[in-house]
Amino acid sequence: METMQLKLFLSVAQTLNFTKTANEFYMTQPTVSNYIKALERSLGVRLLNRDSHNVALTTEGCEFLEYAGRLLVMQLEAETRLRNISKGRSGYIKIAMLSSMAQLFSECLLDFSRTHPNVQVDVSKLEGVEMTKAVEQREYDIYFANLYMLPASRNLTYIVTGTDQLRLYVHKHIVGRIDMKNWAAIQKYRFVSVPAMDFALSGQVAKICENRGIVPDIINFYNHADMVLLAVNSGIGIAILPPGLTFYNFPNVTSMPIDGEDAMIQSAMAWHEDKLSQDARNFLGIRSVQKLQQDQ
Repeated sequence: METMQLKLFLSVAQTLNFTKTANEFYMTQPTVSNYIKALERSLGVRLLNRDSHNVALTTEGCEFLEYAGRLLVMQLEAETRLRNISKGRSGYIKIAMLSSMAQLFSECLLDFSRTHPNVQVDVSKLEGVEMTKAVEQREYDIYFANLYMLPASRNLTYIVTGTDQLRLYVHKHIVGRIDMKNWAAIQKYRFVSVPAMDFALSGQVAKICENRGIVPDIINFYNHADMVLLAVNSGIGIAILPPGLTFYNFPNVTSMPIDGEDAMIQSAMAWHEDKLSQDARNFLGIRSVQKLQQDQ
């Protein structure tokens, strides 16, 4: 099973058009078709039904779609890892990062890359339930998360990296009309939010609104905090989110801290003490992390 076969299958599954996929990959349509046929032969099933007018996934194709995505990611990760090893970059760390902790992570990564330039650092951006699940399943070496996302575990060590207030993010054109002491007026604006499945954060947001006597009119949910900000930047709605997201460049977004203990949120850096590799220990030994530990 070749990498190109998987790439082309995923593209055709999305476009449902061999010509569009051929144009995306600068190939001829027959070349794309031959790759797909070779993939089908290797699997022993038909993945796509096609005629002169239509392309559609078969039942087997629908089932294979998720596997193909995962296989492609694994292949590309393996190729990158082996290429790095061949060039003397033998070290390796996997880190999970929350969107709102991008600034701190960026500072730590800069510090680490200066002292350990030959260590490959793979980074995944996770949110809410994704982060909690990753910690529970011990998928990464180090986690930059919010404290509420960390499950209780005797092998999980963490340091609190900051305590702050949730913020109200609004479009710059309405910031002059926002009075943080008048939530009845704020209620007239539409809200966008992280998914309700992010129980802790969505629950905290709901409590903040309840304590201030409003019911937010949430018109859309997004699975990543930076996507929520993109909606705010486009004027779709306003949002209550953790601080730190101003690291992302959304020129139309302004944020204001929300007063009160109910709006407090703590960020943390965590790791499984019994799983630490030497490279991960070296990451925890960099100056910026040591300073965080001293500030505890």
